[in-house]
Amino acid sequence: MIIQAFRVAAAVVALLSSPAADAAVLTARDQGNGEVLLEWSAEPDAVSYRVERTAGGVPAVSLEAGSGLNAMDVAGITPSYQYRLMVRAADGTERMAGGIVYQAPAGVNARAAQAAGRPPQLRAALGTNLNAITYYSPQMPFVDVMKSASAWVSGDAVTWDNRQPLNLDANGWVRSLAPGQIAHTLMLLTEGYPAGQYVVRYRGQGTLHFTQAAAVVPGSERPGELRIQVTAGKGGIHLHISATDPADYLRDIQVIMPGGVCEGDPFIHVAGAPACAGRFLPFAEYARSIVFYPPFVERLRAYSVLRFMDWMRANGNAGMPNPVERWSQRTSVSYRTWAADTGAPIEVMMALANRTGAHPWFSLPHGADDVYAHNFALTVKARLDPALGVYTEHSNEVWNPVFPQYAYAVARGAAQVPPIDNMQYHALRSRTIGSVFESVLGAPRAVTVLAAQATNPWTATRGLEYLEQRFGSSARGIDAVAIAPYFGITPDAATAGQYAAMTLDALFAHVGSTVLPRAARAMADYRSIALADGLKLISYEGGQHMVGVGGAENNTTLTALFHAFNRDPRIKALYTEYLGDWRASGGELFAHFTDIGRYDKWGAWGALESLAQPRTAAPKFDALQTFIERNPVWWAQ
Repeated sequence: MIIQAFRVAAAVVALLSSPAADAAVLTARDQGNGEVLLEWSAEPDAVSYRVERTAGGVPAVSLEAGSGLNAMDVAGITPSYQYRLMVRAADGTERMAGGIVYQAPAGVNARAAQAAGRPPQLRAALGTNLNAITYYSPQMPFVDVMKSASAWVSGDAVTWDNRQPLNLDANGWVRSLAPGQIAHTLMLLTEGYPAGQYVVRYRGQGTLHFTQAAAVVPGSERPGELRIQVTAGKGGIHLHISATDPADYLRDIQVIMPGGVCEGDPFIHVAGAPACAGRFLPFAEYARSIVFYPPFVERLRAYSVLRFMDWMRANGNAGMPNPVERWSQRTSVSYRTWAADTGAPIEVMMALANRTGAHPWFSLPHGADDVYAHNFALTVKARLDPALGVYTEHSNEVWNPVFPQYAYAVARGAAQVPPIDNMQYHALRSRTIGSVFESVLGAPRAVTVLAAQATNPWTATRGLEYLEQRFGSSARGIDAVAIAPYFGITPDAATAGQYAAMTLDALFAHVGSTVLPRAARAMADYRSIALADGLKLISYEGGQHMVGVGGAENNTTLTALFHAFNRDPRIKALYTEYLGDWRASGGELFAHFTDIGRYDKWGAWGALESLAQPRTAAPKFDALQTFIERNPVWWAQ
């Protein structure tokens, strides 16, 4: 709905400095899913735009649009918003160019009011983890594929990676090059990416060229824009910068997929306007509003919760811990790639939750301070659909010595007065983070999670007992104990041969008779712990866990057997039995690991191996979807 769209309106003049008489018209179009699309006409002196939203009771929001003429927001946080369009000129000055007062449809406001003061209302018993954002992931989450690009690699005419440092600006763009230096980055190094003509937009002066699957379309180049022809099956997009002007360096580069969506349906990718009964929204013009590749969000629609642990780089990257401690260190929306070591932008994660209607589960960096947690919670309050709740967790698997957060918790616990151990510190930090979110969002909307090892109940009871002793059982501050009750086999080099010699039939028989019952016992043990403390039992991860370790990952026969196990139709029946055990044990929300991922020697984690994989050819995904369809939420919400 559009309320009071104007060029110059007295209602806004009273609130803001008056825009020019020829100011741009700003309009708001409801999208039917609780989102609102803001659009405006171009201003001749504009370098970039943003829309500022103010509303009573929530922090102000700035919706950055770059050089685009649109932005997406979520409706219903409060009944009425004031939007104003801000235009930036080349000299850095900013002026207001228009505004509107907007009211969400009655149904959106009624849904928000119904959710107020209630815990998250789950539409299904299952959620999913999201695979990490990488240049080689089959997830392909973004229509601007630069947002999942690799880090820059420094090379030259002979060497791909000469390991020389690159001069980057605060947003990760190459500010200058040394003589002979070339900066490379990779995108879509996977299968199934859409072929066709991609639009490349940029600011600055320099030399861009493309190789592998991409080639510049002859005659398409004009200032700030060109097109590339991308061919399927040729190794993804390689982008190279061989020259850049330090005074006006190449930056704000977008590499945008072909096609778009029909307005009001962001879940189906269409080639063009003939496919739409209404308006066609091309990715090339609406990339910053649409953001997500439609097949990616479509595959998430049935899940009730999205766990962003890997999007947030909770485990670090390539052995390096997540460096985020302060709010200023987070990844901004304007950063070149969202596959950053500091994790995806918070705003983007909330936009995905809004688009899919799934409750977000955030795994905050282990070293993040209380100010970070508070600002994170304020951002949630200002940007997340008010009908959605939030699950908060201190890092990921702090009990696990293979991750850097384990050693951090040991050290931080020892520094307390009096000293405490890592599990006690993890519980304390979980409680503190949860209390911050509860104070900002309201206690019912924020679910504080204490994660523990499924096969070692001490990792839960140690922290719970500490919190009870320190604060009392009524102020323990934990809402749910979360475990990862995988069913699996993890042979090492000494035992790999024993399993590699099995037939596929023998492996299925062994899992059914031995492995699944073992997982069911762990579930039952934890349910007793949760009941004793009046807590919910949920799963932060789960599913099959067939992978060699300690050198056994290099046993190709073992890996082939495990991959065949994951692709065999019989795994659907195992998943059905396994999830039935979870329900029978009293478990509630179950978050599978993970949504989409290629199989390799490090595991076969994806419910899907690619976005295009049919449900009939993906037995794990089929099992999860079938369980959702046949098992409505069985606990009181």
